Amino acid sequence: MDLSAIPYLLISRNVELAYGDERVFVCLCLIDHLCVGVGTTRDDALHAMTAELEKKYGQRWELDAEPSDDDDTGAFDIDELSLN
Repeated sequence: MDLSAIPYLLISRNVELAYGDERVFVCLCLIDHLCVGVGTTRDDALHAMTAELEKKYGQRWELDAEPSDDDDTGAFDIDELSLN
């Protein structure tokens, strides 16, 4: 999935745990605010958010599109999420 096509907000905070401080990253999708990724690295949070988006929208738009041999990723087209 091309992350440059998805607007997102990435926030990091230090969280106090029993064994010490840990930095946690939260990635919020600005298209669908219910798709949030959380991880201990920036990449983990981004991957979790895109996995949520693909799980939520991937199958729905994949069924509408014609199957092709070169597109077997199951990813959705960001233009399909537009409300216009």
